[in-house]
Amino acid sequence: MSGFPMLPDLYFTGGKAAWSDPRRLPREGLAQALVETRNRTLAWLAPFGQTRRAWDVPRQYDADPPLWTLGHVAWHAEWWCLRGVRQVDRGGVPVPVASEPSLLDGADEWFDPDRIGPDERWEVTLPDVAVVKRYAAEVLDGLLRRVALLPDDNDLTLYPYRRALFHEDAQGEGLAALLQALGMAPAESAPSTAAARPAGHGGTLQFPGGRFTLGWSEADGFAWPDELPPQPTYVPAFEMDVAPVSNAQFLEFIEDGGYERPVWWSASGRQWLMTQERSSPRYWSRHPDSRQWMVERFGTLRTLNPDEAVRHVTLFEAQAWCAWAGRRLPVESEWELAATQNRGLQWGALREWTATPYEPYAGFTAAPSDGEFVGRFGTHQAVRGVSFASPSRLRHARARWALMPEDDLAFVGFRTCAL
Repeated sequence: MSGFPMLPDLYFTGGKAAWSDPRRLPREGLAQALVETRNRTLAWLAPFGQTRRAWDVPRQYDADPPLWTLGHVAWHAEWWCLRGVRQVDRGGVPVPVASEPSLLDGADEWFDPDRIGPDERWEVTLPDVAVVKRYAAEVLDGLLRRVALLPDDNDLTLYPYRRALFHEDAQGEGLAALLQALGMAPAESAPSTAAARPAGHGGTLQFPGGRFTLGWSEADGFAWPDELPPQPTYVPAFEMDVAPVSNAQFLEFIEDGGYERPVWWSASGRQWLMTQERSSPRYWSRHPDSRQWMVERFGTLRTLNPDEAVRHVTLFEAQAWCAWAGRRLPVESEWELAATQNRGLQWGALREWTATPYEPYAGFTAAPSDGEFVGRFGTHQAVRGVSFASPSRLRHARARWALMPEDDLAFVGFRTCAL
């Protein structure tokens, strides 16, 4: 179960090709990507080994269990791509119902996030590891067979398969963050865990602003539901950091008593601080002898690199730093405009907090498959960019993400704008 490197060749010919646009992958490129993302998922899961005991890890309240995650990515792809889901009207509400049973009896009860909440995922008794791995392999095999038989490369035809691909990509990053939280080293076959390091602060960029279309406005290709419909908007002129805030910059805040001075913190931030014993970002510590700042990276304690972008910080910590520095977080439209103009903005090493609550765009209409988005509207904060743990195909200037304000498990940092 270490991987499936040859599966696409069972159904396609011509060997691997370089597909330049991940959001417009044709059938063959999609099949290759589905195998690649599964290999990434299994690489992140490799440290848990083969026995059930190693998979029963200490509960992390801001993450999902590893075995549940593997079962969920398989269930998600099977549900939307293989099981003939149709909409049934129940009291005026369209409800998705599968026409075919799952390849694994009980999968709907175990792995459907609408049926089993975050707390229950850590409490439910799941099948044996080998059973869940076999289920995931069978679903992938079914996906590849189905993709090979699709009649065309139209966006509507490929939409559920592209969405299943990007969904598993995102879940893989969650597994990487879980390894970090557990202090476990990734397997050698896992993607690189070294974040890109900006050279110092990097200065600022000036943007004249103007009329701008927020969201996905292309006539074709794949778009996430929360990127639609496109939003004509006006963005005033602004100044933005070239690079995210660095460890050295954040350390200045700490040494100035940043965590002890309530004046820099919002009301929600002060309330969060009261529940924490926190005087620095998650995974930071002082060396007991030298008093030098250290940081834990996947179970290894290292000397803090001052030039590396600060990460694993909550929205509250980012806001407090901004208040202390006389800066502010960018709103979503500023971040997206800056990223799309490609004028030297350094992004892609970490996800980044914005000042915008995560809400639907005006005119958004939810489909039955959009429950994961709707459930975050109004409770989460909008986050932009991707992290070093993401595959490159997730990197897109229009892509939106969402985190709870107190989330510091994710590979998330921030950059700022002038007031």
